[in-house]
Amino acid sequence: MENLPDTKNQLSSKDLFGAFKRQLTKDFEQSNFQYDFIETLDPDYGSIHEKIVFELQRNGAKTDSNLMRLLNRIDISEVQLKKYLNEYKNENRFNVIAELIIKRILQKVVIKHHYKNNESKAS
Repeated sequence: MENLPDTKNQLSSKDLFGAFKRQLTKDFEQSNFQYDFIETLDPDYGSIHEKIVFELQRNGAKTDSNLMRLLNRIDISEVQLKKYLNEYKNENRFNVIAELIIKRILQKVVIKHHYKNNESKAS
């Protein structure tokens, strides 16, 4: 699967990466997934992706309900999930899901950061 250059650039931003890790921790914790690995993440897309895939595989073997809880918490719909799994049907499903998770959490963080900065400029 192709990584967007913007994703890599955004992960290298110290402010955005810190917020990304906090959001990822919150989402994993509230979905009954291990999240202690997140603290040690480096702002490297490949490494982040690999570690999320590992956790998804480890937890996915236990129950799909935890995985669906996580995806719902992150705001990834079943329609979106099915679309990507179909589009990348030759990929391991956990690779596809990890990419969706990274992109969606980063999207939420960037939007919050953007509005926070605009509010402070307006004040």
